[in-house]
Amino acid sequence: MSGGQAGPLLPTHSGDPMAIRAEDDPLLALTRRTAPVETLQQIVDATLARAPEAAEASANRDQADAALGEARSVRRPTVDVTITSYKVLSRNFGNNIENVIEEARPGRRTDQLLTIDQLLLDGGSANARIGAARERLRAAETDILGAQDRIALTTLASWYDVFTYRALVTLSTAFAASQRELRAMVQERIRRGASAEADIARVDSYIASADARLARFRRLEAQASARFQSLTGAPPPVGLARAPFIGQANVSKDLAVARAVDVPTVRSARSVAEAARNDARAAHADRLPTLAAGIDAGRYGIYETPRDYDVRARLTLRQRLWGGIEERDQQAQARARSAEARANRVSTEAARDAEIAWSDVQVLEEQRRALESTYLASRRSRDTIAERFRVASGTLFDVIGAEDSYFETAVGYLQAVTELDAARYVLLSRTGQLLPTLGITDPSQGRQP
Repeated sequence: MSGGQAGPLLPTHSGDPMAIRAEDDPLLALTRRTAPVETLQQIVDATLARAPEAAEASANRDQADAALGEARSVRRPTVDVTITSYKVLSRNFGNNIENVIEEARPGRRTDQLLTIDQLLLDGGSANARIGAARERLRAAETDILGAQDRIALTTLASWYDVFTYRALVTLSTAFAASQRELRAMVQERIRRGASAEADIARVDSYIASADARLARFRRLEAQASARFQSLTGAPPPVGLARAPFIGQANVSKDLAVARAVDVPTVRSARSVAEAARNDARAAHADRLPTLAAGIDAGRYGIYETPRDYDVRARLTLRQRLWGGIEERDQQAQARARSAEARANRVSTEAARDAEIAWSDVQVLEEQRRALESTYLASRRSRDTIAERFRVASGTLFDVIGAEDSYFETAVGYLQAVTELDAARYVLLSRTGQLLPTLGITDPSQGRQP
């Protein structure tokens, strides 16, 4: 059994079913044992370090940071330096006054031009675009947290897949072994004349069914291990226990919903909406006049003349009247309304998802307690019927039914435990507490964009 739990999870038949205690049950002991917190944090950190989604979000953040720098550069002067050099290869002018300027050009010349432009007034367009770029940077930084949250949750889901299927393989192995024990009991009853020989064939069919179920769980375990290794870059640890739950155990529904409005997806949507509003302000400001100052300096004939130059100051007042500027303003206003509606939708969905996750935890907790009691009762029932059958009382159908019921109850209890653990982590994610719980900090904390 590759990486499975040590020892059988299905206990053998007890001669005193009423003396069975929960403290001594191997399956219950397995579900109460958890891995060290450090192991969980190391695995999540390793997954985050190699996840393409995290690298993509980080690159998007760098792009948004560069875009903010570009928007801020509008406040600074722009400087252009141009050097042109030419040599006349061939020319021929007639005696025509229309060509006097062209004819007066020298055969060779090198010029250098310097242009400096500074925007003085733009109706607030530059400030609005800087604000939009700043909000997009905030959104990109928040998206990093969102990506990390999804990666961490996926890693935990993969962890529980490995744990669950390993435990199911161990359960199925023990169940198949119990079916073979039952075959030995049937053979003993046949020897004593208490059972018909046809019962052996019936038991063999149940053994084959148990082996097929074991093979299916082994295939699922192999798939879960492959997914785990693909995510984390390392095979699942041997004897992987339940992931430790280190978050706040009891959270009210109102608190969960209140926290949901500050999760990364909601914060990102709000920042995008604010960026769209700033874009709309910039588009509206583009309809106003702009005032710019500039200096044009030229040095003509650098190598051909001793000191020919000119320097000109320039003041430019510009306003665009048509050419689609009003329609661009209307488009920007509509995009701002759309982004605002999307932010409201994302916030509503986040609150709803948190409420659903909270309800799942409550229901699954009740289900786990009920299935634990059912599991113990089913084990006692199985052992009682098996003991009866061993001393030549009861039928094979009773034993097989009790074995099947006990196995299905054990599987149901194990799945209820893992589903509850997964639901708790989902609730942490839906309320924005998963990353702080795992010790993962906000990359933008303490920094102003």
